[in-house]
Amino acid sequence: MAFNQTAAAPSHKMRRCLLMAFALIALALTALPTASFADTDTAGNVLATDNDSNPSGVEGDLYWAGQSLELDDVSIDRDIIAAGDTLSIRDCTVGGAVRLAARTIDIAKTTVDGSVTVAGQHVVLNSDSTASCFYAIGETVALRGSTKSAALAGDTVTIDGTVDGDVEVWADKLILGKNAHITGTVNAHVSEDPERAAGAEVGALKIDRTENEDTSTTTDVIGGIVAAALSTCFIALLLELVFPRATASAAGMLHQHPTPLWVSGLLGTIAVVPAVLLLIISIAGLSLAGALMCGVIGIALVSSAFAGCAIARMVGHSQNRYAMAAAGGVIAGALTGLPLVGGFISGVAFVFMLGYIIQIIWRNAHLKPQQPANAPELPTA
Repeated sequence: MAFNQTAAAPSHKMRRCLLMAFALIALALTALPTASFADTDTAGNVLATDNDSNPSGVEGDLYWAGQSLELDDVSIDRDIIAAGDTLSIRDCTVGGAVRLAARTIDIAKTTVDGSVTVAGQHVVLNSDSTASCFYAIGETVALRGSTKSAALAGDTVTIDGTVDGDVEVWADKLILGKNAHITGTVNAHVSEDPERAAGAEVGALKIDRTENEDTSTTTDVIGGIVAAALSTCFIALLLELVFPRATASAAGMLHQHPTPLWVSGLLGTIAVVPAVLLLIISIAGLSLAGALMCGVIGIALVSSAFAGCAIARMVGHSQNRYAMAAAGGVIAGALTGLPLVGGFISGVAFVFMLGYIIQIIWRNAHLKPQQPANAPELPTA
């Protein structure tokens, strides 16, 4: 995985979304069952969890998931792919690349032949560590080791090591320590002037000042709300045309039995990430994991229109269903397009639709076939 170093700097909103995504992964992994496993396939790849937090020499790739990984003086012939709460790699040699996602990541005195790509809350490539490339995103990111190039994004980025090439930085605050030795150019997209200690050596420093404030104009916001309202209205009308029984059923469920619907949606939303990760870890469940992710994405795309349509049909049950679907779609789309609260509204709509789907599956699974009234009774033993 490589960053395009000519691409435009990501916005602060994008970085927050990425951080949230990886935080959810890390939190979900802490909910994995305590029953763990460690296995080696025919290619020498090792799949492990918490019970094997420091596996010995690995001839292939190391796949690890759990809460705390502490690799110490281990040789990995190829890649490390790991996710959890705390990941620590010390005094190790890695013949391939390193891919990590966790709350806290610490790589020290480790030689990585390939690139290091990490995401978390606190990320450190410590001194005496070397890698071909270092790509990191987090709340705090520190590069104290040695690498040929780097792309770093975070609230606070510290460079206090050696980079034999260029560095791309997206941050609120950039600190160049006294041990920083960068032969290439530091392209800093920052909101304040970098702090540069005495002794820091930089080939060239280019600063692109960014602002934390939202620079979108009122016209942009209104245009976004209108576009969201119209597109959601179209999807709502399409849902009402193709699945009228589903929207009517959801409206009735919301009116008569709302508690099971919302509880199912919340539990389903919490369980989605661990379920996908467990399927991925099982290897054999990769196709199921892909299908589940496609289903979740599909629900997310139409959930606002479905929720708006269902709620509008519940409120105006005696009115024309297409008119109510259009009105519900417009209102739902406009709400999701609002700044600050739009993401929350979309999340509520996702929980609503997922809860409805879970309730329908549950009811169909427990629906007992009705015996005809004139059918003869079956003999009993």
